[in-house]
Amino acid sequence: KQWYQRRVAITAGDIGSCLITWFFPCWTMGKVAESVGEDCLIYGILGMVPIVYGYFRHVIREKVAFRSGIKEEVWESLLISYFLPLCGNLQERTQNNVQVVCGSTDDIKITRK
Repeated sequence: KQWYQRRVAITAGDIGSCLITWFFPCWTMGKVAESVGEDCLIYGILGMVPIVYGYFRHVIREKVAFRSGIKEEVWESLLISYFLPLCGNLQERTQNNVQVVCGSTDDIKITRK
């Protein structure tokens, strides 16, 4: 059975993404949705709506699992999506190698005159 690269409880390897996901979970949700071909803005917003957020998180989680060849039970996906949404979101981000932090020092070029 194929597993995610990181377990749900061990997703704190990238502190920048953890902080962004904690304070702006809609950003991470949207970026993960975008990585599987869905609309970033729509899923970012739907991922924050009480009660229905778990369903939309589950839809994205299934797409990430399918794309990665992971066979996850529906009940597992629903439980993680409803009760551990931030940890699950970070796990999906890691699995899809989604860049959540905007920009990097590699993108900065300093020129002097």
